[in-house]
Amino acid sequence: MTELTICIPAYNAADHLERAVRSIALDEVPGGVEILVCDDGSTDATWDVLQRLAAEIPQIRAIRNDGNRGRPYTRNRVLGEATGRFLTWLDADDEKYPGMLLAQLEHLRRVEAEHGPERLEGLLVYTNYDWLREGWERPKLMTPEQPDDPMRSLLDASFGGYLWLMMGLRETFVAAGPFDERLPRLQDLGFFIRFAELNGRFERVADEASLCVYHKDDTGRDAMEVFRSFTRLWRQHRHHFTSYGLVNARRWRRHHYAVARRYARSNRDKWTFRRIVLLEAMYVIRGRFRRVLFDA
Repeated sequence: MTELTICIPAYNAADHLERAVRSIALDEVPGGVEILVCDDGSTDATWDVLQRLAAEIPQIRAIRNDGNRGRPYTRNRVLGEATGRFLTWLDADDEKYPGMLLAQLEHLRRVEAEHGPERLEGLLVYTNYDWLREGWERPKLMTPEQPDDPMRSLLDASFGGYLWLMMGLRETFVAAGPFDERLPRLQDLGFFIRFAELNGRFERVADEASLCVYHKDDTGRDAMEVFRSFTRLWRQHRHHFTSYGLVNARRWRRHHYAVARRYARSNRDKWTFRRIVLLEAMYVIRGRFRRVLFDA
């Protein structure tokens, strides 16, 4: 069995895919690595770039969807085709630094040696990362705290982890899946909530340095898609939100509106920004009206 599969969903990533793939330190995985890249029906030269890289790097396995099926479908496909004992992810426009794979594998192997292989079940290991926006001279170091209560840290947005930071047993990802194909955005959050429902655990490696970089860009992301995705998650998991009290639940729900407004502002979409402001105002009014009725 291959030691590690690195899953890379790619859509219209011709400009960045090679940088992402070449950031993978293959020599850090002595048991062998599989780089599984799925082109999600790109309309640019992504497939050509991928074919060229696959001819040069034998660890690459290139697959292609029959059209643009969306990121959750693509993630489900690569997860289903992965062969590694361990699995991690990489977005096609981000990068792993040397030492990241080794640090995560050593952490997992240490857990296995000290507590047995069953302790690896339901465990995802992550690292610190650099956050880099276009135009910044230097990245910002992000250090997501290891959460004591994974569910709460996901619902209140205090846990700054992303799927591509995580490494664990392939079976751990499969158990928490599949990715919700009705979520055009926020699939990471939906996946992590299900992971927490299964009593999953997040552990951060001991290395305090950044071990990868997230090239952050809000432009071009549909703010209403973001809002509708938050709304779907809110409706699916309302019982989790309200289990921490209605005051917290309402505050966390308003954070969803704030994030969607940020995307609308980044895209200079005044109409959508105003629409989200109006929707939030209606949400606040409904909440106050219900409290008046309840108190009466």
